[in-house]
Amino acid sequence: MAHKRKTSKADATRRELLDAALKVIAERGYTAATVDHIVEAAGVSKGVAYYHFTSKADIAECILVEGIDEVSTSFQAIADEAPTATAALVGMIESFAAFIFQNAAFGRFFVSELWRTGRPWTEAIHEHQERLLAILRAQLERGQREGTVRPQIDPMFEAVALVGMVLTATLYYIGEAEAAPDATDEIQRRFVAQVTDFVHHANGPAV
Repeated sequence: MAHKRKTSKADATRRELLDAALKVIAERGYTAATVDHIVEAAGVSKGVAYYHFTSKADIAECILVEGIDEVSTSFQAIADEAPTATAALVGMIESFAAFIFQNAAFGRFFVSELWRTGRPWTEAIHEHQERLLAILRAQLERGQREGTVRPQIDPMFEAVALVGMVLTATLYYIGEAEAAPDATDEIQRRFVAQVTDFVHHANGPAV
């Protein structure tokens, strides 16, 4: 039991560091953010930070990998349960938009690093992005087999376009939501409806 409590406390501290780092990166940008800024925001010592992470780059990589993996896991669960590709794609769009609306700082960091090269985490992030894209591509191919996605569409191109469109468009509408916090739910609902309608017309007879 004592070991379990210790592990839980360590996990909580690690989560606090990641949350603090994301906040600092959102405010200052990755380059200007320092480990000193992060530990100050988290309320821990630098020694504690280096117990959990080897460097600022390690912290940033964990933020991106864990965020992408959360989206991918959600996508896979939706795909596994959806009766049709149409239902899967709509569910994925809703899930992705909701995640970014609820995690705007992550969304802004993600979009700034999505296609960047030369970072210490570039290779690792690319592998996790490929998993995300593969899940989307599989549902687009499923839609082609079901006759709901036009056969002329390149599923991989469409998967990349969907991620980029939903991510950047969500961030645009988050700005609108931040200016009118009482209307956030309605703005999110309207946004998802608009994106779903766009994908419907871009892909073919149904999405």
